Amino acid sequence: MSAIVFSSIWVVILILLFFLLIHINVNLKKKFKFSTRIIISTVLGFAAGIVFQSTLGLVGAAEHEVVIKNVTNAASLVGRGFTSLLKMIVIPLVGLSVYNSIINSKNNENLRKLTIKSVVYYTATVAISAIIGIVVAMTFKLGVGMKLPEGMEAWAGKGEYKGLVDVVVSFIPSNIFKAMTETSVIGVVIFTAFLGFATNRVGLKNPEKIKPLKDVTEALFSVMTSVTITIIKIIPYGVAALMFDLTASYGLEVFKNLVTYLIVMFISLGLVVTMQSLNLAIHGVNPLRYYKKVTAPLVLSFTTTSSMGTLPVTIETLEKEVGVSSSTANFTATLGTTIGMNGCAGVFPAVIAIMIANMNGIAITPVFLISLITVIALGSFGMAGVPGTAYIAATVVLGGMGLPFAPVALVLPIDSIIDMGRTAINVNGAMVVSTVVDKEMGTFNEEVFKGERISEA
Repeated sequence: MSAIVFSSIWVVILILLFFLLIHINVNLKKKFKFSTRIIISTVLGFAAGIVFQSTLGLVGAAEHEVVIKNVTNAASLVGRGFTSLLKMIVIPLVGLSVYNSIINSKNNENLRKLTIKSVVYYTATVAISAIIGIVVAMTFKLGVGMKLPEGMEAWAGKGEYKGLVDVVVSFIPSNIFKAMTETSVIGVVIFTAFLGFATNRVGLKNPEKIKPLKDVTEALFSVMTSVTITIIKIIPYGVAALMFDLTASYGLEVFKNLVTYLIVMFISLGLVVTMQSLNLAIHGVNPLRYYKKVTAPLVLSFTTTSSMGTLPVTIETLEKEVGVSSSTANFTATLGTTIGMNGCAGVFPAVIAIMIANMNGIAITPVFLISLITVIALGSFGMAGVPGTAYIAATVVLGGMGLPFAPVALVLPIDSIIDMGRTAINVNGAMVVSTVVDKEMGTFNEEVFKGERISEA
């Protein structure tokens, strides 16, 4: 069969799959909850991708790459389009949310407490995640006997890390419009925070002067929330397309290599989820009910591998489903896209460091481990706004520990698979910290948490 005919057949199949998803999400939405529809869509996308891979033998091996590109490009019309929509609303949603929360805050002392509690919890959870990764990697003796294949060093680009001080300074936007166009969330948060505090200061002297501004902000925030809900409704289509793209491109072959590394990473990530769940339980939040509520952002982050792209859905879910207050959801969840990433900045660099130490015959002493955990915890603060967060985190940690970076190239072929789990852990960590902090702040809405899901989009 020619590549053109094969590609055309699969484009038709994808169109039919799209109509099936429309039927499920429109005609059967009363039968299936929104979270169930997301899972069904993900499974359909995965299954279609595997079937596509299994039928590639119908065309010549030389044409496989062309066929994969043609078919996945068709799927990316929905997948990448959906991701772009999410990115489109991040800046206006976060900016309006933070500003609206500050100008409606009755107590600036609460904001100070919120900041301290959030940073402390994020730092602690990253350190614990690192310890989990270290213990699991050492248990499986990851890296022992492993060698770097000849010529693979060229794959291991190091990325660029300017140092903690430079990164912190870079958070401060010299041009707010540039920060917006570059989706620099922290820069926008800092600007809107200054704007919010200035508005409150003016309001203390003349409340009537800022009342129109408050009314306009409230109206814009309501409109932006409505836009967000509209985009959330198309999550099932987006995740199906993204999952098909992944499995159609790589199939199951990617799982066959580096089995030990995969086992170590997934066990570590699973234990981090356990740690996050215990954190919820300790604070009186039922983990089972919680996970039923947060299906949408977890599945979305798993398929998009983007904490930032998932942020609008994360905030909306925390407020409307979990019962976290608007101020905590917007501030703490946004902060979680830049620091305290349990998967990318905690587990991953810890596992990689142990693997490389074992590969090079470096003694893993108590001093080595304490240094490693400290470097990981401190380095997790410098990841904001830097592409390839996990690998930048690894660069920081390996550089701080005096370990070579080149062996990281060994895991590059399967990184897309691992990155899905890492990102989901990052997002879940941000939601857990937001929930726990809100409980401690006394602003958690138990009625919303105990109620039925409202995102029956």
